[in-house]
Amino acid sequence: MAAVARGCTVLTPNSELAAALLDAIERAHRGAGRELWPTPRVREFGGWLVDRHLEELQPTAAHLRVLSEVEERELWLQVVETGAGEASMEPAAAARAARRARRAMVEHGIGLEALRAEHTLEASALIEWSTRFEARCRALDCVSADALWPGAAVAPPAATEPIAWIESPSWRPQARRWLEATAGRALEPEPARSPGGSVEAPRRTRFGSSAHELAALAVWSEQLVARNPEARVWVCIPDLMRRRAAVEDAFDAVLEPGRFALIEHGAHAPRYALAGGTSLAQHGPVRAALELLAASRGMLDFERFSALLRAPELARDALDLSAARADIELRRVAPSEAPLAHWIALAGHCVHGARVPALELLNAARRHLDQGGARQLLSRWVSVWVSAFEAGPWANRARWTSAEYQAAERFRELLATLATGDRLFGRMTRAEAGALLHRASHEVRFQPQTGVPPIWISSQLHDPYLAYEGIWVAGVDAQRWPPAPAPVPLLPVRLQRRFGIIAASAEAQLAQAETLQARWRARGVELRFSSAAAGQGRSGEVSALLATFASPDNDVIGAAPQPHWCAQRRAAPSLERLEDAQAPAFAPDEPTRGVWALRAQSRCAFQGFAFARLGAEPLRKPIPGFNELERGQLVHDALEHLWGELQSSAQLAAHTPDSLAALRSRSAAAAIERAARRRDPGLRWREREQVRLEALLGRWLEVERARVPFTVERLELAARSVRFGGLEFKVRIDRVDRLEDDSYVLIDYKTGVATPDWRDDRPDNPQLPIYALTLGRPLAGVAYGRVNATECEFVAETDRPGLFKPGKRATSLEGHARLIDLLPLWAERIERLARELAAGRAVLDPTSRACAICDFQALCRVDSTLIESDDE
Repeated sequence: MAAVARGCTVLTPNSELAAALLDAIERAHRGAGRELWPTPRVREFGGWLVDRHLEELQPTAAHLRVLSEVEERELWLQVVETGAGEASMEPAAAARAARRARRAMVEHGIGLEALRAEHTLEASALIEWSTRFEARCRALDCVSADALWPGAAVAPPAATEPIAWIESPSWRPQARRWLEATAGRALEPEPARSPGGSVEAPRRTRFGSSAHELAALAVWSEQLVARNPEARVWVCIPDLMRRRAAVEDAFDAVLEPGRFALIEHGAHAPRYALAGGTSLAQHGPVRAALELLAASRGMLDFERFSALLRAPELARDALDLSAARADIELRRVAPSEAPLAHWIALAGHCVHGARVPALELLNAARRHLDQGGARQLLSRWVSVWVSAFEAGPWANRARWTSAEYQAAERFRELLATLATGDRLFGRMTRAEAGALLHRASHEVRFQPQTGVPPIWISSQLHDPYLAYEGIWVAGVDAQRWPPAPAPVPLLPVRLQRRFGIIAASAEAQLAQAETLQARWRARGVELRFSSAAAGQGRSGEVSALLATFASPDNDVIGAAPQPHWCAQRRAAPSLERLEDAQAPAFAPDEPTRGVWALRAQSRCAFQGFAFARLGAEPLRKPIPGFNELERGQLVHDALEHLWGELQSSAQLAAHTPDSLAALRSRSAAAAIERAARRRDPGLRWREREQVRLEALLGRWLEVERARVPFTVERLELAARSVRFGGLEFKVRIDRVDRLEDDSYVLIDYKTGVATPDWRDDRPDNPQLPIYALTLGRPLAGVAYGRVNATECEFVAETDRPGLFKPGKRATSLEGHARLIDLLPLWAERIERLARELAAGRAVLDPTSRACAICDFQALCRVDSTLIESDDE
């Protein structure tokens, strides 16, 4: 505070410490009762160097522009990709390694001459890449940020204001030496003290799992803040990036349980924050913008267009369901992939002129993107992109939250940065420019600015400098504390150790760990360490460095993980349980959706209610080629055409192989043409289906040849109305054959699994009994015609041996002597099912296999134990 009062710029080794110091200064001013104060100048050292360089050059004509993070990454990638195999590494990984190695050289004062003295392949590659990188910078009249460091290519700028710097083991040697020479001694922090002047002894805990560790950590943090609202807690989780989602869940279960509630709660100041942020591309406005750009290039598959169409950024408001309705209709006719313009037109056609705001915004954005041309400078692409974003996914920005607005503004800054790189990037195609933006957006880390809350969770093993009521360092087991050596790639290890790169030496890592432990002990009133068993050979054994610390009380050790539903259950009101299994009776003019409703009612009364009354059905998913339903209909249509010409078994026997092959070809072609009028998957898939259908028809005709003589009486009978249980149903029979004795055979084609599923009191499929009862003719048999590539055969119910295949015995007829005697039993079953459906019976009573083939589990919330596994 004294340094700030003198007007000093306070320098820190990283941005996280700068944010913490700024917050501490503001707290001090508020604690002193002030409402206004000068903005303190607290800066991260590297960013301060860049700003001072730009200020120093601003009045001059010669301007060495500093490369942005994005430009520097891309320039390194270009340099590596143009190399002639200096090292056998993947280019992107090599570029990252080279950039990191060069930064380490600058920070530790390792010159090129020292590197040349190390005759290794990696060192030679790094030298070559660095030389080319510097040459490219000179050609572009620019300089990289690390070239501004003390001892690097560009002399450090002279400080025009007084500077001070905080003491931290995170300072790199070159920065520390320059600061000592320029600004004198570092600012030392004061040790932490409790109100009573005491500091607790450090404690350690070993947990059985990382989930228990995080749960205990969250409970402990909440307890500290609850005891003292002004308390500050610093938490270090070294692998925070890997388990960020788990950390958020654990802390939200304790500190922000409203996140898991179904009802949205009002905004309030956050009680904790995670350092480091997440990829900029993961935030809503940016994600929607990138999805739009990706969708505008080339072919777009249905799933990606569906997600884009239903994106919340394109909806008129939270209750706008127009895009979801368009998506449902589109699934009925959609191809597997198409250009964006085709998708928009097809979706608009599906809704028959109804207004869909998402389609309007997508179309407006697409028109802007189509103005981009073939190859353009990146600044031109940025201009096109911004226009498209504002016309499309950003048109509803008035509804954005503060975090979404900040993410969009950070994205605009990234776009502005890219727009200044025309000399570096040159002219680019739409795909090249889009790929560059995609990479940059995923590499930039972003965290919304919400202030520094009471609980700060960091991934950095460093000295937090400030005093905290509590410090907890997690994940410090014997295998990770002290950290294992992790030398910088491409730099010889011997050279790294000579110049003091800590990560290159086990001894240096040990010394650093001991230093940090001592500093943590001085910074926290309460200091805790923890480890957890995590599998894969990691038992969570306590590090030897922590062995002298005591274990905590059992109340913290016993803290259990709190999943989302626990928070919901605690906040839920007391509810009265009411099971409603009775729907209203059918209205006189209410449609029944055909015999499929009776099949669903037989399997489960709730399934019948959901299908017939609610109109529930699974979402279709367009796939390449014809889907399963379409392929089944193709077989039906092809057989209808084929038997429309053959008419009888005698005609089949009279055909030659060549004429029959021609007939199969015509029948398959007619079926495909009819299907393509509904949804055309393309020429390639039509040709493949032609070959498949012709072969399948040939196999089926061999089965038909073995039957007793017959004449096809009717094909694909027109839908007719029948009544059961007071309800009207539409039925459509695939085929009826007349035998020589004027009896009839009823056939229904099946292209999938076909079994005698019409039997028992609750038949899995009462379709054939219903057809038999409505035909009104003397029946010799009813049968499924199983027509598929696995097996072609008849699955029948008949009292005549050899009717469908020589030597085939009559079926059991459920204990009856003749098929005609079975019809009253079928009628009784169908009437009962129809009466239940008509009365609105909707109880959850699935048959043994009903749940395994049902798509309504999310609607009925059936007990999972009722669902049979595939193994069973």
